[in-house]
Amino acid sequence: MHQQKSVVLAAFAATLMSTAALAENQLTVYTAIEAEDLKRYAETFNQDHPDIKLNFVRDSTGVITAKLLAEKDNPQADVLWGLAATSLLVPKAEGMLEPYAPKGAELLKPKFIDKDTPPSWVGMDA
Repeated sequence: MHQQKSVVLAAFAATLMSTAALAENQLTVYTAIEAEDLKRYAETFNQDHPDIKLNFVRDSTGVITAKLLAEKDNPQADVLWGLAATSLLVPKAEGMLEPYAPKGAELLKPKFIDKDTPPSWVGMDA
């Protein structure tokens, strides 16, 4: 499980990053991850990327998904993280997700990764 979380953190670093966000050294992360866990994940991410500031927008999966869909024509998030895979089906169908295969994706169990190549989502637990 630790290896899978490491792969997810790597994917987190690269998934859905916009060029503007990287130029500013900030990422806006839409997430449903529990608030008490965000600090630990941010610390782990910043060990490898100390120059990138993470700006979390945290809410329930339903609220985050609705926000994402409302912003379809003017996306505000650089990264979607910690949403249910089922909640990503509509944005995926709408072409709102940028496919990406993180390093080590081939090591994940099939239930942790979208079946498309490259995948539109990579899971962190199930």
